[in-house]
Amino acid sequence: MVIMIDTRQRLLDAAADVFAERGYEGATLADIARKAGFTTGAIYSRFRDKAELLLAVVERILESQQDAAVEAATGHDLGALATRFTDADSAAMRSLVLEAHVAARRNPAVGEVLRRFQSERLAALTRTVKEAQSAGDVDPSVDANAVATLFMAIPLGLVLLDAAGVDLPSGTAWTSLAEHTAASLRPDTPSKGSRRAR
Repeated sequence: MVIMIDTRQRLLDAAADVFAERGYEGATLADIARKAGFTTGAIYSRFRDKAELLLAVVERILESQQDAAVEAATGHDLGALATRFTDADSAAMRSLVLEAHVAARRNPAVGEVLRRFQSERLAALTRTVKEAQSAGDVDPSVDANAVATLFMAIPLGLVLLDAAGVDLPSGTAWTSLAEHTAASLRPDTPSKGSRRAR
């Protein structure tokens, strides 16, 4: 059985490879099209420009982390969120996320698209935290936007540390931290030094 991959998917896969290998500035649409087996016309019929193509690649990555961020932000699994960004198999993913944010600093078009996308993700995650607060899963006294921002910042911070070659904590260390963090976000959980009863 022959499985046909659609043109858009082939272009995104090729773009991911080329952006990871050459960076945003070094990648050309001609190289991406060639790698995918198309002409640049195939790109322009689906994407406005290189900035939109980069964001489409990175969106797939960031959206794939959304479930883990939601779980972490609602007090369930910080370990899974961290592990997805420190796993050796996700080096290319981290490279692409870093490249998108570096390109955003240099290119106003990339910056605007990425800012809008990340703002939408933050708003959606904030709503999820508020829903968890209403359901009694997260302490209503904590600021939902601050919780959402923290759990978006963790993977991005890990990407930066990894790019700098910093040794990151083990999965066991993240799991232990996750347990403490989850406990601190739950309602009626006494913090250290607190006199509240459990």
